[in-house]
Amino acid sequence: MAEYALYAWGNYLREAELDRLPEWLEPAVLSGERVFVHPHVSMSDEGPLRVDVSRSLFAVEGEFVSGRDLAPAVTGDWRVSYLRLVTDESADDAERMIEDLEEQGWDLDRDDDPDWNPLPIGEIVTGWEDPHGQWDLALIRL
Repeated sequence: MAEYALYAWGNYLREAELDRLPEWLEPAVLSGERVFVHPHVSMSDEGPLRVDVSRSLFAVEGEFVSGRDLAPAVTGDWRVSYLRLVTDESADDAERMIEDLEEQGWDLDRDDDPDWNPLPIGEIVTGWEDPHGQWDLALIRL
């Protein structure tokens, strides 16, 4: 059975400087022992995103590194780039999360036949972007 992941990224993280929060580097978060939840890392007023940092992708010195492979004491140029949202690793659960965002008032443009994959892993199945350019999401088959 295929494994799926829902990733989120966008201008909002960079512009609000949330991509360099020291909390991203907490050992329990990087190892996957604890889910990352921060009040400002959110797409709606319904609450923050739940992020699996251990499988999120960081840009470190021009290379992509998963959280679990990143040392908590990383120095230099780093930032979290692609947030892996917590799902049960099924396409249905990822779709449910998107439906929840849309029910909360998010207007997301859907692309069911994307010919691009900005992530350095997997195969993109479906992509979404908000019309304001603040968030992008992708369902990835791993």
